[in-house]
Amino acid sequence: MEAFTMDDWSQDKEKKVLRKYRFTLTTRVLRVLLVCIAIYSLYIGGVSIVFDKTRPDRQHIYYSMLALEWQQPNIKSPFPSGSSADISPLLTQKYSYPLIKQVGKEDVVVGEMHMEKKLWDSFSSMTMDLTPDKPAQKLNFHLPEDPKTGKATVVYSNDIVWKTLDKLPEGTVAEVAFSTTAFMEPVELMRMLASFDVHIVWMPLYTGEFKSFEPKGYGSGDGSLTVYDRIGLSGGMKVSDDFSTTREARYLSTNIQDSQRWMLENMENLLKNERKSYYEKFLGLSHLQERYDFLKDNGFQVYGAVVTGPTKELLKLRDVEGISNEILGEIDFWNWDD
Repeated sequence: MEAFTMDDWSQDKEKKVLRKYRFTLTTRVLRVLLVCIAIYSLYIGGVSIVFDKTRPDRQHIYYSMLALEWQQPNIKSPFPSGSSADISPLLTQKYSYPLIKQVGKEDVVVGEMHMEKKLWDSFSSMTMDLTPDKPAQKLNFHLPEDPKTGKATVVYSNDIVWKTLDKLPEGTVAEVAFSTTAFMEPVELMRMLASFDVHIVWMPLYTGEFKSFEPKGYGSGDGSLTVYDRIGLSGGMKVSDDFSTTREARYLSTNIQDSQRWMLENMENLLKNERKSYYEKFLGLSHLQERYDFLKDNGFQVYGAVVTGPTKELLKLRDVEGISNEILGEIDFWNWDD
């Protein structure tokens, strides 16, 4: 065999060898990239097929809207019929839907909810984005008594609300929240307001705070007691087994029994079928088991309401005994019956 010596080496041969190895390396890199692209395409295609077949986003969208209605007085969103969430390669589901309030008999858009459901509940989120011209009006409600002692809390009338309603023109509608001076069943509160041309759209529920559990957020001062970490009764929703369609009740006054039954059914489904981290971390529903047990054992008790109607009709509520701690919410142009 002929021996190779340094005399046989030349720059041309060096370049030829380098080109050969560079070509080989480039070919291998391209092959690896093509294989990765093929695997990634197959993965994305598989994810899309499984996602389109199973549609897990419907469940997350429904429960997020349910939690929204329970926690935010008179804020909700219509359940989407055809649109779906965006899904990322890491299986994060993103979806946005409008936030609406009923003011009078029409819905007013007040912002947008951004839902982001990750694989881990602790990293999932629901974020409200309110429009600049619709600032968040905190509609809070005072408990009529301290559940620990049974002692009545301070009751006051907000004269500014009534003066504002008095000055507003007749061609307007508005939203008013108020507390009551006693716990009562929802139908009792409905009877109390039956003679007024207004709609009840939301009621804060007493669900055992300070008796069955210590709420996460509450405030006390000047003899009042306000629970911020609370839920309320709205018209309510009921969903089909595959989460594709819903039944919704717009008005509490005509659907009170359905609203209460649907709320308990939705609570039960969450407790039976979902992880605790799902409804606590993602949906923000704390002490759900305790609240459900209390409602099942003690029935529904409310201590206030959010009502909407013509401003002059709302002004008449000033003379109703048992109403206190009033807050004026949204105001809009006339959209009521003549």
